[in-house]
Amino acid sequence: MTKINNKRKIIQLIMWPILFGIGQILVIVAMFLLLQMIKPISFVEFEVQDRLRTILFPATAFTFLIFFPLFYKKYRKENINHFQLKKFKMVYYSLFGVVTSFVINLFFIKLERMLPITPSLNRIEVIYDWFYIGRIISTAFIGPVLEELLFRGFLYQEAKKYMKNMRAIIFVTVLFTLCHTTIYSMLTALVTSFLVLDALEKEKSITGPILFHIFLNLTSILFIPLVIKYQTLWIDILFGIMLICFMMLYFLPNKKEIKE
Repeated sequence: MTKINNKRKIIQLIMWPILFGIGQILVIVAMFLLLQMIKPISFVEFEVQDRLRTILFPATAFTFLIFFPLFYKKYRKENINHFQLKKFKMVYYSLFGVVTSFVINLFFIKLERMLPITPSLNRIEVIYDWFYIGRIISTAFIGPVLEELLFRGFLYQEAKKYMKNMRAIIFVTVLFTLCHTTIYSMLTALVTSFLVLDALEKEKSITGPILFHIFLNLTSILFIPLVIKYQTLWIDILFGIMLICFMMLYFLPNKKEIKE
């Protein structure tokens, strides 16, 4: 009977990301239809894309207003239910997110240039407009807060009640990875999920994972499009430097904690 109940609980946990995704889609569809009523467009490909670009940030902001109170309430019910973090650790996880983003993205850029695969990251073109600003706010700030509260703040804590810690880590990591759409974002999610779960266990606070996630995404949006313009040699040098920094930062918490 206990095993059956555990399976039901796990299925319920799986439904949370699904409902979150459906909720996001419904918000986008509702805003699209509302704008269509106010200012109709023909369903030409470029017009639809332009309309979607227009509503991306408002839809994300509205999604935040809907789901943040719900995820925050769920998080507060768990054993790890605070946001306190020492100033040194706040700087540490912010810097760790920046360095990790460089390591992962530079690795993918190098891979694209070495292997006979269709370039994706190496062809990124950025248009600095209002959509770009909205994308920064949506992807680098709103998204990380909601995702960390849902996956690490709530789902991971709940999963540990019905399975061993390592299984809970794998369970949440798989769910988090499947919520991403591109191969690069899925691989990034796979790697970073283990890092933020490690941060959560060490600090007993969701602030570390949130800061790490914010600066990971922020670096990918702001700096990686500039880096791809470099020659392969400079990419290799930068990758080597960032990899060394990553190793130093990763093993730093295992040393004697630096006092403020």
